[in-house]
Amino acid sequence: MAATNDINYSVTGNPGQGNTFQQTDIQSATNVNPAATTVNNNFYPSPTGSRMESYFACLCKEISEGVTAEIVEDLLNYTTRLDGTKGLEEKLTDGGFKQSNIAEAIRLKEMYAKRATRFECYPSAQQINLDLFARIKHEFDTYVMPLIEDGESLSTVRRQTHEKIVVPIMNLLESTGAADQHLHYTEDHIYGMIYYLTGMCHLNWKDYDNV
Repeated sequence: MAATNDINYSVTGNPGQGNTFQQTDIQSATNVNPAATTVNNNFYPSPTGSRMESYFACLCKEISEGVTAEIVEDLLNYTTRLDGTKGLEEKLTDGGFKQSNIAEAIRLKEMYAKRATRFECYPSAQQINLDLFARIKHEFDTYVMPLIEDGESLSTVRRQTHEKIVVPIMNLLESTGAADQHLHYTEDHIYGMIYYLTGMCHLNWKDYDNV
């Protein structure tokens, strides 16, 4: 709900019998001489900022005040491994990744997991991660998975992953993270989230349906 600033000031003049004056859209006044003795100016500022911005601001307060909560169920849907026997390394191998790329993916996944674990007890951090996981999942399914299904090269798939997922998310964090004093997610962490979701069987780098 938007905040309300009530500004009350007196004006000169006599309204006379039955005359009134009402003004609700001015934010300041110097000399006003209407036919009223009192003016109530109600100023309702428009809401500003995004949901993500509010999460970052709330996170700072939660950490300073020690406000914690159980992990929300929606986030558990992403952090709980789905049915499947293949882990991150095997999935990336199936997708054509080189061993050096796989080692880097494992490193980035662990980097993200370490950062996430540090702040997972704070409600706003959970909401930030939930929002980013959902974006990654649906953008991957929309823009990346069709390339994999069509047999496009791994270089094309990885480039599309960067352009459609990593860059937009980093732009989002840059534009909304002015109050972020704790998470400080970089491209490494976003890639880590992608590989984390891969290891949890939410993302595939090979079209197993056509195997």
